[in-house]
Amino acid sequence: MSAIPTIAPTPEPELIAIDTDNHTTSFFSLRGRRPKAILIALAVILVVELIAQVLARGLPNPDWNFPQTDRKVGQMEAMAAAGETADVVLVGNSSVNAAFLTDDLEAESGLGSFYNAGLDGSSMRLTEDWTLNVVVPLISPETVVIGLTSRDLNDESVSNAEVFDKYFTSRGRARFMGEDTLGQRVQRALSGVSALVRISPFIRDPASLVTQYNPGGPNTGEFILPGEEYNPRPLDVTRTRERALNDYALGGLELDSITRLVQELESQGIDVVIVEMPYVAEDYLDLHPNGVADYNDYRAVVADFTTSQGLAYIDLTDYPWTTAEFYDFLHVNSTGIAIVNTMLAEALAALPS
Repeated sequence: MSAIPTIAPTPEPELIAIDTDNHTTSFFSLRGRRPKAILIALAVILVVELIAQVLARGLPNPDWNFPQTDRKVGQMEAMAAAGETADVVLVGNSSVNAAFLTDDLEAESGLGSFYNAGLDGSSMRLTEDWTLNVVVPLISPETVVIGLTSRDLNDESVSNAEVFDKYFTSRGRARFMGEDTLGQRVQRALSGVSALVRISPFIRDPASLVTQYNPGGPNTGEFILPGEEYNPRPLDVTRTRERALNDYALGGLELDSITRLVQELESQGIDVVIVEMPYVAEDYLDLHPNGVADYNDYRAVVADFTTSQGLAYIDLTDYPWTTAEFYDFLHVNSTGIAIVNTMLAEALAALPS
């Protein structure tokens, strides 16, 4: 008879002791840590909010992403609320904003009230939207004067594209146009109670926070003449060459913008005048990639445009300009300001009514 195999007995399961006292202690320890974490988070938020309040005292309203734009919108909204209009509006880039004094133009031209709506860094794309959607609806001009420089029509300009994008995507424009999203409306409401929310556009763009923060109070974008002596800053020279006049190209989106702008203004019965802004030839022309050839191409495009559109054209370069009238290659000093205001006032007054 064969042997019956022996089956090993199944071992008894090992009993695992559960220390209920320790588990109870651990549970309450976790519960105790949660309030601490919440308190720490609230403390951090409070500290950050206090820092934001300090920073906010030196930062402008970021609604339009540029204090100058905010200031001018506020001025024109106040005019509209008071039922005031401007007979003549000037638009263009900083060469317009920095050159023309409305009091002088009113006194010397006898053409009624003027408003300078020039915006630093403006291209024709920005000028088109700004003029048609903001300026004209608010202050109803009879005449719009468009000041031009060669940088305005450069389709490849890096700075033109950046300034336009910041303006076009700003929460101020979205609010003004009635295009603000729910998120933007909530952000605007929270901005009234939280400095952190109010300055969030600067936090997302640290470079703008650094450049626009002023411990003495926010920059309003008001033009202040930086000096009388001709002394272009090396940084401005580099930026103009590499970011404003880079890869110079004409005849595309910027020319399309000024064409639409002029046609729409005229369709509303608004007169349009094109003004060529002055410059320091020996320095400015060389900043174009192909030097004077690029500038001559620009002048030819402007001549064709004004002729085809039948526009009044005032050439402020038709003067024996020297560095004595400029503080850099595109911006006049107080001597130059007096000259360009007299030239423009006399030329506008001489136009057929």
